[in-house]
Amino acid sequence: MEAKSLTSAPDRPGKTSVWTTQRSRGQYDAAEHGASSTQPPALSVGSLDNVRTVFWQAYRHLFPPHSLAAQTPSGSVVISWSIMDDPHARYPYAAPVLLRFDDALVDAMWKSDARQRLRIAQKHEPTLREGLRGYDPFARFPNARVVTIG
Repeated sequence: MEAKSLTSAPDRPGKTSVWTTQRSRGQYDAAEHGASSTQPPALSVGSLDNVRTVFWQAYRHLFPPHSLAAQTPSGSVVISWSIMDDPHARYPYAAPVLLRFDDALVDAMWKSDARQRLRIAQKHEPTLREGLRGYDPFARFPNARVVTIG
């Protein structure tokens, strides 16, 4: 028998799978390094960069413990969680919360050290709290709640 390759090619030449695409490089992303590098690996779809990770750590307590955050290619963060076990749930996941970040705020975060980043993120928590006012994760027609930070 013929052994199949472990790396699968897309069904159509020139097309890539949505699961294998990577977020485009941002202004502050480091260039990719070799295997012996101490730099973190390149981000894949859904993973958070260093700045968005600080925001998520600062705001995580506002969401259920099993909630997940993913970064979009545009730099926003989408937060949702499973609600399958809740008797009021019509859908398996809560209506998502989308956090958009002001470009100036992201620039300031990249230029700050770790303690300053956390302080900046915590300073913007009231904005997120206000943006979540009236949010219903069990909405009959689940629309994303969009909150702009910064």
